[in-house]
Formats: sequence, C-alpha cells, structure tokens
Amino acid sequence: MNYFVFAYSIVLISSTYFGYKKDFGISIMSLIISALLFITSLLNLIYINSFLRLVISILLVAISISFFNDRKQSGNKINYSHHCVRFILHLLLIYSLFL
Repeated sequence: MNYFVFAYSIVLISSTYFGYKKDFGISIMSLIISALLFITSLLNLIYINSFLRLVISILLVAISISFFNDRKQSGNKINYSHHCVRFILHLLLIYSLFL
C-alpha cells in the first residue's frame, strides 16, 4: 500500500502544481501540503515507520479540507459528492496504511 500512496501523492502534487500555475483556484497551502505528502510518502518507502504513517494520515485529511476550501473560495460551483468521495478515498488509504 505504500507504493499506492506514493503514486497517489505524485498525482496529487502534479495536479496541484499545474492547477496553481494555471490559476485554477489552488492555494499555496494546498501546494505545500501536497509537497509534504509527497516527501513523507517517499520517506515511508525508504523507512517504514509508524510516525511517518501518522503524518501521511494527517496530510491526507488536510489536503481534503484544503481542496474543499480552495473550491469554496474560488467562487465556482462546489460538487459536494466529488469532495465526499475524495475524503472517503483518503480515509480508505489511511485505514490501509495501518493494516
């Protein structure tokens, strides 16, 4: 599961970076959280540690909240089901990290 979380963090950091550069309403905070998630998931591949899993879990919840707040502040229509599905996916990732 560590590999899946690492691949997911690559997708998140790339989409967050391009969303920030093209002014799609992504905040710098979301970019920082995605970068931290990428770094900690990379470190978790090298050093399997419970503390790193805890940090990854906190960052996954934080990125869900940050993406929702970015969308709300951009003024665009909020698709609540999309954000709920993303949050549930993040909770499933957290659950599978600790199995």
